[in-house]
Order: sequence, then C-alpha cells, then structure tokens
Amino acid sequence: MQKVILFDLDSTLLQMNQDLFLKHYFKGIATFAAKLGYNPHEFMEEFQKGAYAILKNKGTITNEEAFWNVIENKYHEVDFLKAKFDEFYQTDFKAIEEIVDKSDIPNKIIKTLKSKGYIIILATNPLFPRICTLERIRWAGMDYKDFDDITTYEDSHYCKPNHLYYEEILKRNNLSKEGCIMVGNDIDDDFSDLPCDIKPIIITDYLINKNNKEINMDFYKLEEFYNEIEKNY
Repeated sequence: MQKVILFDLDSTLLQMNQDLFLKHYFKGIATFAAKLGYNPHEFMEEFQKGAYAILKNKGTITNEEAFWNVIENKYHEVDFLKAKFDEFYQTDFKAIEEIVDKSDIPNKIIKTLKSKGYIIILATNPLFPRICTLERIRWAGMDYKDFDDITTYEDSHYCKPNHLYYEEILKRNNLSKEGCIMVGNDIDDDFSDLPCDIKPIIITDYLINKNNKEINMDFYKLEEFYNEIEKNY
C-alpha cells in the first residue's frame, strides 16, 4: 500500500499563532503598499477581495490568476506589483519570523518519514505565492526539497475547505486516497470537506476549532506525533 502524508503548514508544522501571523502579515502588506505610494486602506480592500476570489475559485483558472484578476480591476500595473510583491517577501516579510515558536520537531518529523519511505506533501492552503511559502518552510526549520509536492497559488485551482483541493493534489501526484493521511490543526479548513478515504490527524498545539466541534479523530501535540511516527509508522 502507498504511504502518503499531507501536512498543513501554518500552525501545524510551523508553530505559530495564526491570528498573530495574519495581523503582522496584513500590516506588512499595508505598510509596503504605502511605501509604493498607494493608499494603504484602499489597497488592503483590494488585497482582501483578491484573497476572497482565491477562496471561491471554481477551478477554471489558477489561484494566482484569480487573485491578480481582482487586483488588475483596480490597479493596471500588475507586472510592477508582482515584482514588488516578490521584493516584499524577500525583505519586509522576513521580520514576521520573530513570532514563530522555534523547534527542531518539524524537521525531525519530515526526515523520519522520508527515511521510512513516505511520500510527503505540504498541503498548505494555496493563498500564497511559492516565494512566500518557501520562506515559511524555512521558518519552520525544514528543507523544501524534502517535500514531494508543495501547494502554492501558482499551481492550485482550489483552496481548503474543498474536497477538490485534495483531489487535485492526488491527481497531480498520481496517488489514491487509500493509505493517505492529512495532518492539520484547523477542524474546519483542514477537515470539514476532507475526502472520506483520507485519514485525518489533528495537531493541537495551535488548535483552531471556531465552531467548537467534537474532535472525533486522532489528535496529538506535535512532539507526541513525532514520537508516534518513530514507534509506529
């Protein structure tokens, strides 16, 4: 049987408070927009519309196209903005790393699973460009080359929570749902529309359960999950 594990990134492998991350992230985008001469309030309105377009993407275009189509309706200098966004992720964005709870456990988990022959996919919600996702992988102390696939907005057509997001990952990697595990921290985003043949595992260090749902799946602290992997995987 195939051995496949899909991992969420933010607040799962990357140990940080997601609300705090978003607060710093949006503030950083607004400040950067102001440096470029844009009205930061207006820019953030369009930015959030673009993010919403990604969340509602029906699969006919990539998430990247969904986002920039919205931005282009307001600002026509899209090529300029794309280049400046890359600059943001290489500079100002890096300061947010200070909120991360540093740990060697994420890297140990991935290295151990690789040594045991697992296919490992980073199933992080593809709202971000690859440059941003690779930076957050670095924050977690991991090597992006250890993942067999990483979902980013350039190559994804759906988002969580949507079963088609998972179907796209499996199809792209020629995998089946049987023998597949999804590891995440958000009861709704990671698991509410998870295909039924994929086993869910919840990491509770930074648990998100906005609707206070009963947890009826295996759950661990991240270090506990590492110990489980070493012994039983």
